[in-house]
Amino acid sequence: MYTIEDLRKIEKQIADMQEKRKEIIHSIYHSNVERKKLGQEEQTEFLDGFVCVDRLKIDVDTVVAYQGVPGAYSHQAMYDFFGRNIKNINVSRFEEVVEAVKSGKAEYGILPIENSSAGFVNGIYDIVDKSGITIVGEDEIRVSHALLGVPGAVLEDIRTVYSHTQGLLQCKDFLDTTGWTLYSVANTAVGAVKVMEEKDKSQAAIASELAAEIYGLQILKTGIVNNDNNTTRFIIVSREKIYEKKAKNISICFSLPDESGTLYNILSHINLNGINMTSIESRPRPGRKWEYSFFVTMEGSLLDPKTINALQGICKDSIDFRIIGTY
Repeated sequence: MYTIEDLRKIEKQIADMQEKRKEIIHSIYHSNVERKKLGQEEQTEFLDGFVCVDRLKIDVDTVVAYQGVPGAYSHQAMYDFFGRNIKNINVSRFEEVVEAVKSGKAEYGILPIENSSAGFVNGIYDIVDKSGITIVGEDEIRVSHALLGVPGAVLEDIRTVYSHTQGLLQCKDFLDTTGWTLYSVANTAVGAVKVMEEKDKSQAAIASELAAEIYGLQILKTGIVNNDNNTTRFIIVSREKIYEKKAKNISICFSLPDESGTLYNILSHINLNGINMTSIESRPRPGRKWEYSFFVTMEGSLLDPKTINALQGICKDSIDFRIIGTY
């Protein structure tokens, strides 16, 4: 039988090991810093081309590209980040946002990257990685759907509702109580356009209040989402490799071979430098069975020695390492 003394001995061993771990981390970090001072550290080639600026250049001639139609949440995020007077172009596909930025038709593009309820938006990291463009900013928009109808309509008139599939799912609890017929469309604002054009009192759309403002629709009901904290994070992309001095997040991508411990080794560089990793997503490498690309976002700055030290280690121990952006 074990005794309380046995437990105390184990707890002391654990405490001693934790202290030893702190000493090792401290020693490794300062050893790396000294090697860097002596010029023995690897050259930070992955930083080539990056330019630090006080703030992003945004003026009366700046053009921003977004996916969807006016009133979509990407449109709302663009207004939130750049202001309502910004020149803009809207396109049908996420790939077209990137094409507009790369070709120079737009200085910036805005793309949804993650939803607090549904997770990462599929394929966005792949598009950004393949294109070579840079993430230079981010914005968060609270998804606050409303039920929109034509002027003069009331809830009792509604028989049919249009919205994006996610919009319908995010309001499922409310919709399940109605018995209405539901139809999925390309995005929430497309549903608003349909209701506006057909002027049928029995039709409604689930979309943003901005869509109601743009298309002259009446807000029939608010507060219909299942989760009041439902938020979508958007990234701002540019063809220029720039970052603001105040940037505090870094997104990177890299690949790893199908070998035991490779991901652990990568994450240890983040841990040993005392950096907080905020997200990680894996994507299959095309044509490479059981090999993956990883997209990691962590707190840090390219002006911070600890961050640079971690990035150097990751770059050395991975394949196809690239900084996607810092913002």
